[in-house]
Amino acid sequence: EDKRMTRRRTPKKATSAATTFDTLTLEGAILSPALIDKVNQREVGDQTEKDYAIPKGLTLRDELARYFRVGQALFNEFSDKEVPSASATTMFIQTLFRDVFGFNDIGTAGVREREGHQYKVSLEALGGRVPLVVVPPSDTLDRASEALYLDRRQSAATAIQDWLNADEDSLWGFCTNGEKLRLVRDNASLTRPAYLEFNLKELFEGEKHPDFTLMWLLFHHSRFGEPGTPVTDCALERWREQGSKEGIAARDRLRDGVEQALLALGNGFLQHPKNTTLRQRISAQELSLQDYFTQLLRLVYRLIFLLVAEDNAILFAPDATAQSRSLYTEGYSLSHLRAHAIRRAAWDNYADRWEGLCVVFGALAHGEPRLGLPALGGLFADNQLPELTAAALSNKTLMEAVYRLAWIKEDHRLLPINWKDMETEELGSVYESLLELTPRLNGTGHDFSFAEGAEGQGHARKTTGSYYTPDALVQVLLDSALDPVLDRAEAQGSDPVEALLNLTVVDPACGSGHFLLGAARRIASRVARLRAEGVASAEEFRHALREVIRRCIYGVDRNPMAVELTKVALWIESVEPGKPLGFLDAHIRCGDSLVGVLNPEMLAEGIPDEAYKPLTGDDKDTCKALKQLNKENSKGVLKQSLFATVSSTKDSTPIAELEAMPEETLAQIDAKRAAWQQAVHAPQREQERWKADLLVAAFFAPKTPNTKDQVPTNEDFSRLAQGVAPRETVCKHIEQLTQDASAFHWYLEFPNIMARGGFDAVLGNPPWEVMQLSEKEYFAQ
Repeated sequence: EDKRMTRRRTPKKATSAATTFDTLTLEGAILSPALIDKVNQREVGDQTEKDYAIPKGLTLRDELARYFRVGQALFNEFSDKEVPSASATTMFIQTLFRDVFGFNDIGTAGVREREGHQYKVSLEALGGRVPLVVVPPSDTLDRASEALYLDRRQSAATAIQDWLNADEDSLWGFCTNGEKLRLVRDNASLTRPAYLEFNLKELFEGEKHPDFTLMWLLFHHSRFGEPGTPVTDCALERWREQGSKEGIAARDRLRDGVEQALLALGNGFLQHPKNTTLRQRISAQELSLQDYFTQLLRLVYRLIFLLVAEDNAILFAPDATAQSRSLYTEGYSLSHLRAHAIRRAAWDNYADRWEGLCVVFGALAHGEPRLGLPALGGLFADNQLPELTAAALSNKTLMEAVYRLAWIKEDHRLLPINWKDMETEELGSVYESLLELTPRLNGTGHDFSFAEGAEGQGHARKTTGSYYTPDALVQVLLDSALDPVLDRAEAQGSDPVEALLNLTVVDPACGSGHFLLGAARRIASRVARLRAEGVASAEEFRHALREVIRRCIYGVDRNPMAVELTKVALWIESVEPGKPLGFLDAHIRCGDSLVGVLNPEMLAEGIPDEAYKPLTGDDKDTCKALKQLNKENSKGVLKQSLFATVSSTKDSTPIAELEAMPEETLAQIDAKRAAWQQAVHAPQREQERWKADLLVAAFFAPKTPNTKDQVPTNEDFSRLAQGVAPRETVCKHIEQLTQDASAFHWYLEFPNIMARGGFDAVLGNPPWEVMQLSEKEYFAQ
């Protein structure tokens, strides 16, 4: 390894869309980093000297140098004051915006009213279309300030956001304490901090000319449009829309990147000469091709998780030393691999990089102080990639996969994918394309590929009813279906935070978790805001989000890939430094939410006659005979069956106790998982599952003269009620029939929820396309 390290060269820095600015903080997707970099390079529209109102004969460079000195002098005069007051801060900001950014009409505002609510606005410019909220330097922007007290305490960030959301005549605005200057935008559905902020103190005292240039290019008065024109008619809004369109295009390329990464890894493992055992197990069907593909997906999910966590600086344990952080970052991190992946010299046939990555996986499974990594478990548990972590993989293959996930080409430039600000639900668009991939092996079994055309694509997406829903539609649904539930909880509960955390929300066809992520964010934003008494910090929001996902969020999907991706999305969103990934198995379940038993009362009359209605392939005479037999067996002990079922399932105490178990350490997660397994496999509950499965199997069992003895009837139902197993010919087929149907029994899967009457909110898509599907027409490519 030492010899090999000496011959490797440090990779050249790629042209990046994320130029570093020391004094800039960017939270959320207010403007994309790639767009900000283009603004800095003056590569977008509305950026000529004329656009910035530079007098003829002068250059932008000359003006920037002059304005920097003016701004620096104003800041020095302001900071020289012993304890700057709110009024002194307001005067400084007013002068800065007038003399540096060109807002010549800026003036004091005051208390504003909209629909019976009062809002405190310190300054306004451009005829009121640019409001500013100012507090003294002693107040942070995200904590309640006495300077803004009206009928309640609020922070500067809360005050400006609330006013922008309420006022139709302003779209962009600022809040500041004189040392930090933050740009925010109207967003009534805001669930997490979203802003662009410059640290004026560091900028002016540290002589950060590049940072000032970017700030001036973004905050100049010409960026906000002219008074009297629509608020959307401004350079900032056009830039925002441009960045959004470019983001959509990048996501489309990311889909291709994920598919190419899967292909590279799929072939890389199969073709490595040391992986004879892997090839033999797949060839002998001891490891199915689908299971192999699932492990490849989990590997890609792990890589994406690491890219997101590293870019957001949330991977390390809080007590990680500088030495351990440096060791991980420089020798083991995905960022390290990403930097090397752009050099073909790193694409060699050694296997040390994969071995190093497996060290990281093991560290995240159990914790590794030497690398500063906490025990996460979950996606990184030892049982997630058993075949792959035991196999070899060349550096060439791994580097290609990392390259496909971390870089894109745009306008002949190589740009890093911005995983920091990639919305987690955007993975849903990638998920949609993954459903269309059907893995296959060609030739000798060494060539891994995906079936194309009618042979493979589109079927899984259609047959499982899986569709990616654009975020705008998700937000509309949350506005109408979830927000009223949250409003009632806050208003009626003596403890609003606990009332919110006691809510339960389910998506019965959760797909990639898009609706669940949106719901979790909305609940968490309210919880965090109530606790912080203002706009919560990113850390406070993440803590609340982890708690909300643990307590409030439930999902069901019949596609196992969807269930996995929902868990990954929730894990990515709620990772909290130093804490393990939450236990989601009890809340995110695999099954068909439309097939199964909803509550024990459905079993009151045993198997209904409708179960024997002839379907395609059934024999009508056989169905008629089974229906008659079922009626004859429906008398007797069925009422006893109902009594036993209702009494045995009303007690959800074990599950309720399980929900209260902590999840602060990996040991606690393991204890919770063990308790859950014990509860769901308790003999009494297993007996109830038999009854529910029996009812479902009666509907799905083929009904022909040759199979009539395999079809359940009330005779079998009655036997179960008496503690006797169904007929042997029936027992053999119940499990397979219910498994093929993905039967999901709500009162057994979520007993604590159903015992209290159901969920507080149910979210999901309406049916798509047509109600009557013709397989030949709609399932053919």
